[in-house]
Amino acid sequence: MSNTQQQLPPDPEGYNLSRAVRAGEAIDAYIAATGTAAEDALSDLLADLLHWADRHDDGFDEALDQARIHYAAETTPDRKEPTV
Repeated sequence: MSNTQQQLPPDPEGYNLSRAVRAGEAIDAYIAATGTAAEDALSDLLADLLHWADRHDDGFDEALDQARIHYAAETTPDRKEPTV
């Protein structure tokens, strides 16, 4: 994973840092549980989530589409109401 400085999208609610921190904690737990290299952790976790979705009859593609909708809403500059 890269820690290079980059331009971040808007954070109108001020929650995106805490969202990223939570995701980082999940990645760290995944690395600790699997021993995967940090640079492979995100893709390995996503692949494992595909396997999980197969076994739990969950639509991964639909969940990913929904996640993209959430992300877009969370990074839209004029958004004012908080989301969970």
